[in-house]
Amino acid sequence: MDTRRTEITDFSACLRDRFIDADFGAGVTLAPTFLLTNEPGVARDLYEELSESSRARTEFELYSDRVSGALLLFYVNEDTTTQTQPMSISVNGAEPLSHIQDREYMLTGGWDRADIPATMLVRGTNEFIFGDNGVLFFDPVPGGNSSRSFDGGKTWHGGSLGPGRDVEGDYMVRLRVHGHPPEGAVTSDVIDLSGPDGEGAIAPPMTISAVRLTSVQDVPAGTEVRFEMRSGSRPRFDPTCWTPWTETMRLPEPGRYMQWRATLTPAEADCTPVLTSIILEADLEVDEIEGIELVEQDNPRLARSSYAFTNMAPDPRVDRFAYECRLEQLIAEADSELEQFALLRDWAQRQWLKGAARGPYLPTWNPREILEVTKGNWGSGFCSHYGALFSGAAAALGFSARNVIVDHHTLSEIWSEELQKWILQDPYCYYNATYELDGETLNALDIHKAATRGDGERIQMRTFAGKLEPIKPNLPQTFCRFAIPPRNNYLVQDEPAEIGQGATQYHYDGYLWWTEEVDPKYPEYSLQTTRETDFYWSVNQTRIYLQVTKSQGELLVDFDHTTPNFSHFVVCFDDSDTWEQCEAPLTWTLREGENKLAVRSVNAFSRQGRI
Repeated sequence: MDTRRTEITDFSACLRDRFIDADFGAGVTLAPTFLLTNEPGVARDLYEELSESSRARTEFELYSDRVSGALLLFYVNEDTTTQTQPMSISVNGAEPLSHIQDREYMLTGGWDRADIPATMLVRGTNEFIFGDNGVLFFDPVPGGNSSRSFDGGKTWHGGSLGPGRDVEGDYMVRLRVHGHPPEGAVTSDVIDLSGPDGEGAIAPPMTISAVRLTSVQDVPAGTEVRFEMRSGSRPRFDPTCWTPWTETMRLPEPGRYMQWRATLTPAEADCTPVLTSIILEADLEVDEIEGIELVEQDNPRLARSSYAFTNMAPDPRVDRFAYECRLEQLIAEADSELEQFALLRDWAQRQWLKGAARGPYLPTWNPREILEVTKGNWGSGFCSHYGALFSGAAAALGFSARNVIVDHHTLSEIWSEELQKWILQDPYCYYNATYELDGETLNALDIHKAATRGDGERIQMRTFAGKLEPIKPNLPQTFCRFAIPPRNNYLVQDEPAEIGQGATQYHYDGYLWWTEEVDPKYPEYSLQTTRETDFYWSVNQTRIYLQVTKSQGELLVDFDHTTPNFSHFVVCFDDSDTWEQCEAPLTWTLREGENKLAVRSVNAFSRQGRI
């Protein structure tokens, strides 16, 4: 019996929810802040004016009163009334705060903010009442948690928002609590128990009798770290051959592959458990490998996001859109993938007759609706629509693309097979370019980092004509913050979505934002991450897993992949010109001498991934 011991102290590859901090300090802790909100921030132009008699009320539930304070965030867009006329904010019946708007404190967004002392907050329901001056925007949410008073706060009415006093909804008010959240979870990637170092060696024939998990942790009184484990016989989770999550520290007779999940809970908001390391011990009976040696491999480690992304899937509407727009013909003459992207970007840019159009209607991000609006130039076309048209058209061709929202600009990112990275494509009428620095094509995080270290002015634009030009002044500074939506299937699915994105300051709470610190500089959004692969996961990559069988000269071959809309694998043996479709796992019978195997994934649009 052989016991293989693996200690995990670096949790950067682990998936985590927004309540976990695994990047700052030692180990894993609960994040130092969390956001409470009652609304998604979908609507853009619904608001009420406050007065001495007309007041607005909303409530938030706090599980603990042991916090160091909170930041009250309320969306006012461009309204500046309270710069000179104070808004009153009452918290839990205490003496109202007299709030004067500080536009510099609001940074670049339309979210006003007020610091709330910890002494004003209570365990349970916390009431916030706004009045006297200013405006509050609201979201029409069925069963909303907000109410309105027309007599200075003597009586309150639910379902009475809006000019007709008849709308159920919630005010766009959010509370950034300075304290640890009530729970957070971190999950390992799939671990190969035959080689937990992830180097990809050939696994021997083996039997695993058990795997045990122990940990090093600091657990203050009342806090807890709870572990779950699951295992399976395939390198990619499949409920048909994997066990369900089980709260345990020991799995008997696990499969070759396993995962663990740790859930951290505090006693109060002023304390957190700390998970410093995890030790896995697997008991194996291993046979020797004879006559087979791994000589060389190019076997990428797959990077995954903690957040789900919905890709455009094959659909008759997608086929029709691509056919009507002649998208395949558009890119057919390109000599490279990057040229295909440039042709597609230029096509998107040319759909507007007069550049950045202004009209009576603001379309959604549905590419078909955008094109309908461009005909006759009867609707508005912002940078977000240029980006959405490019991303939607690219997705209809089977590429992985998505919009990227930066500070007062929106563009696209697309996965490049040639470069093996996400890269920006800016189809907006004033740019129609990609961005480069020192010969490298950039994505949003690249520009953000360059601007942060003072290299923003060195970035160049590569235009559709292939010329390198200096980047437009101040454009790098717009990457001070950036976000991605969780989907690109706007052609076939309207919701969830923000109404009129880009027409006003940013208020939608459905995007994933990049943050430098776990206590974010832009605190008004729920979904924020410091983990790079949450934004930049690998696409269309395949990883090979090998294991010697009981038969002489035979390997069991299995695959994992990161291919959206996965269809099948194709394999090539010994550098032949023939690629064959295969099912995984497969048996590879070796011949004497050198044997070679290449594999790539193919998606449902027939686009192939890297070898």
